[in-house]
Amino acid sequence: MFNLLFKVTLIAFLCLPFLGHAGQSSNNTLWLGNNKVADLGILNVNRNGKILKRIFNTEATGIAIDTSKNLIFFGDHKGEITARDLNNPALIIKQFNPPVSVASDMAFDGKFLWRTDVGNREVQQIDPTSGLVVFSFVPDFYVIGIAWDGRYLWVSEYNGFAGNERIVQFTRDGIPTGIEFPALVVDDLVGGLAFDSTDNTLWLGARNKLYHYTTSGVLLKTVPIATSGRFIDGLEFQNITACIQQ
Repeated sequence: MFNLLFKVTLIAFLCLPFLGHAGQSSNNTLWLGNNKVADLGILNVNRNGKILKRIFNTEATGIAIDTSKNLIFFGDHKGEITARDLNNPALIIKQFNPPVSVASDMAFDGKFLWRTDVGNREVQQIDPTSGLVVFSFVPDFYVIGIAWDGRYLWVSEYNGFAGNERIVQFTRDGIPTGIEFPALVVDDLVGGLAFDSTDNTLWLGARNKLYHYTTSGVLLKTVPIATSGRFIDGLEFQNITACIQQ
């Protein structure tokens, strides 16, 4: 009994909520990118789309979070990735520039960053310590969004306005699991992906809105974001349980 209590206490300590400015927690919220338009800044919103925080004049076509090290990663379309203090994302701690054609969404699996390369239709695995691409794979479609669910990668297909886009699950070895579903996005653009570890659902970015799905493809709701000109290609969910997923 003592060992169990100690373990629970230790996990709670390691996964304490990280507080933003004015003491406001960002747990159970979403971070939204801006598709090369740094002037729009980066948004932190709740599940209903209410804007909680803004990071001004910063580009993010990709966003990933390492809660165990209190880091948030912002990536731009040219390939530069900056690791920042999760409490104060304006503070750059480290930056690196793995080669890429056109960089887009990112995810973190507890050890590695994953990034989509729209230009090369590629998914890259990046070591955030060295900044090197250590592995990559090429799906049979253009990829833009990527999310990590604790065991598998999810990626979103990008076809512009051609329709019939999918959200597809892959192993970390780049092998499709056979699980996929249509994005059900009509007259819109498919963007970044995020996994919500509180209820095991997925969020998809689009133009000034978010789509919320179950992992079997049921569309739960759409959430408008009260900004204009924002295509959400960088998307990440911040949650306390992310730090204990393997």
